[in-house]
Amino acid sequence: MKILLSAAEASSDIHGAALLGALKKLKPDIDAFGVGGPALAVAGLRAVVDARELLAIGFSEIITKLPRIFRALDEIENAARTEKPDIAVVIDYPDFHFRLAKRLGRLGIPVVYFIPPKVWIWRSGRVGMLKRYFKKLLCILPFEEDFYRVQDVDAVYVGNPLVQALPLDMTRADARRRLSLRDDDVVVALLTGSRMSEYRGHIRLFARAARAAAAKAGGAKKLIALMPFPATADLKTQVMAGLMENAVRDAGPDVELRVSQGNSAECLVAADAALVKSGTATLEAGVLGCPHAVVYNATCITQLIFKYFIRWKGPVGLVNLVHGWKPGDRNVSREFIRGDVTVEKISGELHALLTDESRRREISGAMRDVRRAVLGPDGAAPPALCAARELLKVLDQ
Repeated sequence: MKILLSAAEASSDIHGAALLGALKKLKPDIDAFGVGGPALAVAGLRAVVDARELLAIGFSEIITKLPRIFRALDEIENAARTEKPDIAVVIDYPDFHFRLAKRLGRLGIPVVYFIPPKVWIWRSGRVGMLKRYFKKLLCILPFEEDFYRVQDVDAVYVGNPLVQALPLDMTRADARRRLSLRDDDVVVALLTGSRMSEYRGHIRLFARAARAAAAKAGGAKKLIALMPFPATADLKTQVMAGLMENAVRDAGPDVELRVSQGNSAECLVAADAALVKSGTATLEAGVLGCPHAVVYNATCITQLIFKYFIRWKGPVGLVNLVHGWKPGDRNVSREFIRGDVTVEKISGELHALLTDESRRREISGAMRDVRRAVLGPDGAAPPALCAARELLKVLDQ
């Protein structure tokens, strides 16, 4: 069996490596070539294009990368014409992979999309392209399967690889012990996002909200706020450290702001409540059972995009979506986006999450439902193995 596999981003490279590993368990003689990075190279992919050559951040960098991106499409198409793979799998990175799938379709190669784009929130016109160019979609959010099938697109939920690494069996006591916290500490987790723009846009906002929430409690007990520090490069570390110093001042004397040496998952397990920048971390919070509010402090440009290009008017928090939100429903996790991003509103919700026991019980029940939906029944196969099995089914059709 020969497969063309394309994973053009760092996270996709990791998911692709897991998928290739699962395929090799089912089909030991598999021969894989295509686009990948270090993880796929270790897994045995013959790289036609190194994914690191295609990475671009920001509009200006994308423009400079365009010649290499289009050259890569030509190289992969030529390799596919020569190698004649039985099937192709593309992972995420939609603008690149829509073009690639169109080319591969002309060669008669069936293409499967693992982790398709979130067309349910914007650019919904691409549903027709997904139906036209792809044999099957392997989805990582439970509600996506029904969303696509209603529109006559063959899709199946294979599980979520993003939550497989979570410490699902870790107890609150274990997490607090690892983070040097006492059992009776009042703890919140502040997850700002790992990109510089996200960190810059949320760190001081979250610190001020924590301070205001502590004030609403009357200063009865110091609030401990855990903030995972996502810096990697030296320059980033210096900039982020400066922002952290400002955040410590913003938090005030009633909040002890700690830079967590553990990961975000440990912080969520240890915390009584959390403020989470919208994104994958909201699903992590839900699966780990941490009551949280979803916040997105958008830049002016992003707000304009939301206003004029995104038609979706429902929730953005993944917990709310996985729980089965419908128009008129109350969100499991309150969301603060656009005009709702104020310290007063966010701190009020954080205070409620810490003190309103009936609300906490209601949220905890909903999050158990979310956990079951995401993880599937006990004994469910890992997402990569489920995806590999679905891939082989396509070949057997």
